[in-house]
Amino acid sequence: CVVVPLEGDEVLTYSSTQAPAKHQRMIAHVLGIPEHKVVCKAKRLGGGFGGKETRGVFLNCAAAVPAFDLERPVRLCLDRDEDMQMTGHR
Repeated sequence: CVVVPLEGDEVLTYSSTQAPAKHQRMIAHVLGIPEHKVVCKAKRLGGGFGGKETRGVFLNCAAAVPAFDLERPVRLCLDRDEDMQMTGHR
């Protein structure tokens, strides 16, 4: 995921998720800002019966904190082994 700080305490996040609204809600909560100041963009993902819905939210929040505090873009990317250990799924 990538989190980019914007003007006026807003953040823009790019994440592969089926539920950008959930990412928006959690990032806003973690940063202590209103939800309307978090913009989530996601590429279209195929089916998966919700498997990609919430698993990446922790990574997105972990990138949002330093991006917001340091006012610099932050990118976090897990390799396959780390992804499997943290989420337990492919």
